[in-house]
Amino acid sequence: MEYRKLMEVEFREFDREALEKSWKWLNDPQLKSLTMTPDFDQESQEKWFEGLKTRTDYHLKAGWYNGAPIAVYGLKHITGTDGEVFGYIGEKELWGKTAAIQMMQDIIDYAKSRNLESLYCITLKENKRTYRLCSRFGFETEKEVTDDTILMRLRF
Repeated sequence: MEYRKLMEVEFREFDREALEKSWKWLNDPQLKSLTMTPDFDQESQEKWFEGLKTRTDYHLKAGWYNGAPIAVYGLKHITGTDGEVFGYIGEKELWGKTAAIQMMQDIIDYAKSRNLESLYCITLKENKRTYRLCSRFGFETEKEVTDDTILMRLRF
C-alpha cells in the first residue's frame, strides 16, 4: 500500500508502561466511546494484563513514537482461522498522522504469518476513521451487529 508516512511508529510488546498509558486513554470519554470500552477499574485491568502471559487468543502490541507509547493494537479472539482487529491511538494529536495505517499493516502481516484466513473488525457505524482505515485495506462490511455497530471483514 502506498502512502507517505508522516511519522515512524515503533512496534513493541505491550508492557507495563503501555498498560499505564492505556488506563488514561481508555478513561477519556471520547476514546472510551469510540472503542466501545466498558467500565473497568485498575484492579481488573491488572488481572487482565497478568493473564495475557498465558493467553493464545490475544496478540497485543504497543505503538511508540519519540520514546513513548502512543497506541495499543492487535488481535483478540484469535482462532485457527480468524481474529478480531482492535486498536486505538491514545495521543489524539497524532490522529490522522499515518500511525493507524502502520499498525493495521503490522496486524495484517502478523495474521498472514499465522495463516489466518480472515480478520474482522467490529466498529461503531459513526466511527468514520475506523471505517475508512478498514476499507483502505480491503475490509468489507459483512453485517450489522447492533443498531450502532457493523462487522467488517478482510479475507486473505
